[in-house]
Amino acid sequence: DIPRLQQIINVALCNGASVRQVVNKLEDALEGVYHPRGYDASDLDIAMLIYRLGGHQLLFALNQKLAIPSLRTLRTQSAFTVLTPTIGPICNEHFDQNIHAVVLSNCTSSASLCGVSLMIDEIALEEMAVHFSKFNKVGGLCWKHSHLVDPVLRTYESAVNIAQKIHDGEVHLGKELTVIGASCFGQDEIFPILVAPTCKTENAYDMEQNLSRAIARWNVTGAAVHVGLVWSLATDGDATRHAAGHKLFVKTLLHQDSPLFGTLINMPGLNLFTGDNEVTLDFDFKHIFKHEFFCYCNRCICTLLQSPTGVVLNNGRIINSMMLARYLVWLPAYDEAAVTKLLHPDDPQDVPHAVELILAIIEFTKLQHTTVADSFSTDIETRADLQSITLLSALLESIVLPFTNISLSLSEQVTLLSRYSHLAFAVFHAHRRSFMSYQLYYDTQTMTKNSMFCITKQQDLDSHAPFFLGNVRDDPLEILFGRTRMIGGHNSASSYAQALNHLGAAKDIDGVFRRHPELDPGHRRLKLTRQEGVDHINRDVWKGDIISGRCNLPLAWCNGCDAALAILATSQLDSVHYSFAEHFSTPRIDMLRPFGDNKYLGIALDELQDASDVPELPPAIAVVPPLQCLETVLSCEDGDEICDVNAELEGEEDEEDEEDEELMLTFQEALIDESTDAAPSTQPSSKFSTNPSSPPLPQGPGIRPDDYLLYSGRWIHKQTICRLVINKDFVSKSLN
Repeated sequence: DIPRLQQIINVALCNGASVRQVVNKLEDALEGVYHPRGYDASDLDIAMLIYRLGGHQLLFALNQKLAIPSLRTLRTQSAFTVLTPTIGPICNEHFDQNIHAVVLSNCTSSASLCGVSLMIDEIALEEMAVHFSKFNKVGGLCWKHSHLVDPVLRTYESAVNIAQKIHDGEVHLGKELTVIGASCFGQDEIFPILVAPTCKTENAYDMEQNLSRAIARWNVTGAAVHVGLVWSLATDGDATRHAAGHKLFVKTLLHQDSPLFGTLINMPGLNLFTGDNEVTLDFDFKHIFKHEFFCYCNRCICTLLQSPTGVVLNNGRIINSMMLARYLVWLPAYDEAAVTKLLHPDDPQDVPHAVELILAIIEFTKLQHTTVADSFSTDIETRADLQSITLLSALLESIVLPFTNISLSLSEQVTLLSRYSHLAFAVFHAHRRSFMSYQLYYDTQTMTKNSMFCITKQQDLDSHAPFFLGNVRDDPLEILFGRTRMIGGHNSASSYAQALNHLGAAKDIDGVFRRHPELDPGHRRLKLTRQEGVDHINRDVWKGDIISGRCNLPLAWCNGCDAALAILATSQLDSVHYSFAEHFSTPRIDMLRPFGDNKYLGIALDELQDASDVPELPPAIAVVPPLQCLETVLSCEDGDEICDVNAELEGEEDEEDEEDEELMLTFQEALIDESTDAAPSTQPSSKFSTNPSSPPLPQGPGIRPDDYLLYSGRWIHKQTICRLVINKDFVSKSLN
């Protein structure tokens, strides 16, 4: 086992060494006499992976034992991802700095333009303040209300003021971290461009401002010129983002001068409203499977389907879990226990489990085709049930196969999505909420609409390039969050400073896995199925023809409509519900507005209001806790006694004053005790003018005088101030 064998031979040959000299070098390396140096890109990637996953100590140990590049070499020859924190209200600088550092710094002049999808989601955060030495500011406060305080700790009273504002409910510690990322169509890379702590009290208007600002700064910084224009905004079913996304990206009718118009106008029923610059809204199909369709095929088959109302699709039959449990056991691969587990999963976030259930329903319908087609069957009840399940199967097949059947061409995928849209329109038009919630209907139709728009945009940008339908999702952001949790030891939350560091590390790890996909174990919850060969469905394993220019969108859309009509003609639905030509001849009726009058169900407040609607939320009523004056303790001018800075509340009893004073003394002792532990040397500093009676400022290698505050005659680090003053009531989140 000769270390760095390739480097030895390459260097020797470049120096014109003979065969004998090369062999001698190899023998010296084998005996440990000669230690070859020099690292290639793969070595640096492995070192980056070790450092980001295992830390400095593991990298040092492997450097000593296996000649892995050291941390010094890694810092010299590689670039670490560093994200700019959001301290205070969200502003242009936060977007600009991250776009320049994370996106534009990695751009190459030879890279071709591509479409960009912005995606937004949250990750858990510990509710605690942290001091950022680089900015000399306190971070971790919610971005919406942090303008009410000065984040710079100028004096000890600055920390007390922040703590008082938090106690009074005027300012909050961030409970989650809002992350906006940019991902390119045709690539799996994610670029975080905003990382802001949130108290989750923002409304739809706040979200509109943030999303609009993200797109605007993407264009202003030049990312649109060097990377590509924003095509869509992907999110999950969060109500606030749902309402904001609808208002931003479903507001302007596509102009007839648009290069997209000639294609999309020939797709009857497709909603043609977009946002500025033709940006469209998108919902991740995996969220639909595990949250929506799992709710539809598992809550409708387990909770909603367990309810007396159930789900109605055809001939008045109610599909519920009891019905499916009765029939799915007819499948050879499932017994009663397997069906029960299928209908009642332990993990509702398990996407493969959701897809397995959907595929089981589809397989069952195929096996019962003869029974369904037998009009002379005497078992009328069973045949009626099977006919209803058959329609359900057609719906599920239309929306699942485009993402799981890797042999489909892009045209076949579009045909299936069109079939789903038309089937869902007809059944929803007939049964409304008895069939599907308003929000689920809106989300699935919006996902289909966005797919059509993005394919058309790809054809306009580069018709020779492939379009992978799996790109219309927010998987890259979910994967980034998964790596972030992995770095934190699978902790459910971290401080704001830790979260920034973990996200940067996750971005570096993601880059290594992109260059070395064989090292990536993948993510179980984000896989579509557990079948061998399709665990990692991506554009590289897709076998069908997905070149965008070879897909005739209007033709594929019409083929889907014809397929839906053929299915509906055999159902018990009244033909008025699937008279598509008549419905879509009315300008105000389309897939997203099935009943006309410009009403978007799941968004608009009207007489059809559903529990899944996104209402206009009234202004939050601030609940003011009982007044409590935070007392601080500082040295008096003579330095001998302890006195209160703030006036005591009138009417307080002497006993309470004594108890408070005892607590104050304990708090002061904690501060002073911490300041004496590993305190830096205090040499006189000419850079700062200090009071002659005050001790000299801390000095020394790596010591920043701005990181310290004078308290009771001692210099206290600002992070200690944050921990003992602002975070005094901190309780770590449960890991369960």
